[in-house]
Amino acid sequence: MIVGVVGPICAGKGRVTEEFKKLGFVHHSFSAEIRQVAKERGIEITRENLSKLGHDLRKESPKQSILGSRILEHIRRDRKRGVHKFVVDGMRDFDALFLFRMHEMENPDMRFVLIGIDAPQELRWRRLKKRARHGDPQTFEEFKKVDDRETKGGHGQEVGKCMKMADYTIQNDGVLEELKKKVEEVAREIL
Repeated sequence: MIVGVVGPICAGKGRVTEEFKKLGFVHHSFSAEIRQVAKERGIEITRENLSKLGHDLRKESPKQSILGSRILEHIRRDRKRGVHKFVVDGMRDFDALFLFRMHEMENPDMRFVLIGIDAPQELRWRRLKKRARHGDPQTFEEFKKVDDRETKGGHGQEVGKCMKMADYTIQNDGVLEELKKKVEEVAREIL
């Protein structure tokens, strides 16, 4: 089984991923994969550079997600070692989502479930300020611009489009314990 996690910035994708890891799922990440590609290409790792690189990768290989293909290759290697449960976070484009849906059709024993995680923009802004990660937007206006671009399809990112394709959607607008319960409910349904 592959569980994909999609959502806008600071919606709680990492928290959802952590809950699946506690259930024995092996984690793969689009963010980690694009950082690896940036490293291989000698590109400084900043949010802006990674966004541009993602856009460039989509132009290099239209209709074929390079990052998704790389992650599926990791999953194939893991399966040879006997791993059968995966959680993949950070899907941002429809081609990657399509690739995982096609993988499921070609490998019926590897069900793919997409979970969308969302929260109100103001709440996500407060979370972003609290995490204080290098390269994050510094003002609400900058945050809104990045969030709108990623959600509405700027630079090839199609978070909003992918969210509409989610099999399950979790609204993360409460405390951590509430989120954990919502993830547990979804996990019970799919496992």
